[in-house]
Amino acid sequence: MYACVCSAVTVDEVHDAIDAGADTIETIGACTRAGTTCGTCHDTLDELLAERCGPCPLAALSVA
Repeated sequence: MYACVCSAVTVDEVHDAIDAGADTIETIGACTRAGTTCGTCHDTLDELLAERCGPCPLAALSVA
């Protein structure tokens, strides 16, 4: 299934990026191009981050 239709990025590709250290929508975009076109997938990317990463220490720093 696609997480980002515009860039044809799958959920598995986003999971791989998160597992490799991506902890924000911006870093997922840098790794995969997901979320870099129209932004419609940002909610999905946030959900994938939360489900895969939970309370990432680095994500908490970027919010503060």
